[in-house]
Amino acid sequence: MPYGADWHRKYHLLRAHLEAGNDPSALTPDIRIAGVNITSWLTRQLTRWTTLDPGQRDLLSTLNLTPATSPLVPPRRTRRTFAQTVQLLELFLHREGRAPTAREMINVDGERVQIGPWLAKARTKKRGGQLPAEHDSLLGTLFEGDWANDTAQPVALA
Repeated sequence: MPYGADWHRKYHLLRAHLEAGNDPSALTPDIRIAGVNITSWLTRQLTRWTTLDPGQRDLLSTLNLTPATSPLVPPRRTRRTFAQTVQLLELFLHREGRAPTAREMINVDGERVQIGPWLAKARTKKRGGQLPAEHDSLLGTLFEGDWANDTAQPVALA
């Protein structure tokens, strides 16, 4: 068994489950077969797809279980642009009347945004000459004086 007995056992449990008429699209994170959380195992296989042996990918593909076809693989989140994060910082500044601390986070639409660490990193890049001019300009509009200074105050709130 080239992929190990445990891998094959879990694969065959899953295959038998599907061959018994269970719909692959109905797989949910809590399905257990013979004491094995099979969806947890499958999710690991799908998220590590590129590192699987081609034979393992072939076996899962014959069950029509690939990262593209499985409901278990969460959709990839798109990264927030620099300008979008600047907008979040601006909202924070208006709400709090101060810059975020280096460890401060905010919640936006149910997602935790590390706004303090983000600003600290932007300041470090500015000081090191690694921040693009357009990013520097965007942040510069939010603070009085040198925004890269840890004591910089937000612009007067209108």
